[in-house]
Amino acid sequence: MNPMLLRLQNAQDNSSLLSQWENSFIESLHTQFNKRGKLSPRQIEIFERIESEKLSSKAQDTRQRWIDNYNSEKRETARICAEYYAKTGYFTNVAFAILENADHIPSEKEWRKMCENKYAKKVLATHSDSPKYPIGSLVMFRATADWVHRIAAGDKPCVVISTDGIITSAAKGAKPYKVLPAGVAKPIDCQERHLKTYKKPKKNKKVVDKSIPF
Repeated sequence: MNPMLLRLQNAQDNSSLLSQWENSFIESLHTQFNKRGKLSPRQIEIFERIESEKLSSKAQDTRQRWIDNYNSEKRETARICAEYYAKTGYFTNVAFAILENADHIPSEKEWRKMCENKYAKKVLATHSDSPKYPIGSLVMFRATADWVHRIAAGDKPCVVISTDGIITSAAKGAKPYKVLPAGVAKPIDCQERHLKTYKKPKKNKKVVDKSIPF
């Protein structure tokens, strides 16, 4: 068999070590080589880079060390970031792979790109922050909160019933909350930045006209 075909077949036999895009790319190379008997210099360059980064003995040793060191802390970090990115639409292939299979281990490159960028760092910081309003606190919505939430709650006190959930924003104060307004049956999902400590509305004082009539 042609040496290039052997290399392409070896890559396909080790598809579990490659990304979805890399597998699709190599499959297209295999098909083209069978039809034309050759690949372009650029195609060979990309293929050789994949071989070096993913299929060489050195690459597989590096991958094994990563797997051996993939502890519970890294797994939890990956889960938090995957939940965030599954909602935002970035890193979706990696995110869903992590969320759909608890035993899935992303490559070190995938993990670092998804969990060490500036947005991920903000999400992780928000996750680890202590809630400003603990469970049982009485809060109310700020004027900057979603108008649907403000209408639903009005000026009634809301009880914080949860300070845990999926973080969907990298903005400051994005810790997820679940609050229950007084007299309302269904809790409201919101973020910490949209809440403030409840203060009973002041009643309008009745104005007494003390002027002397003429």
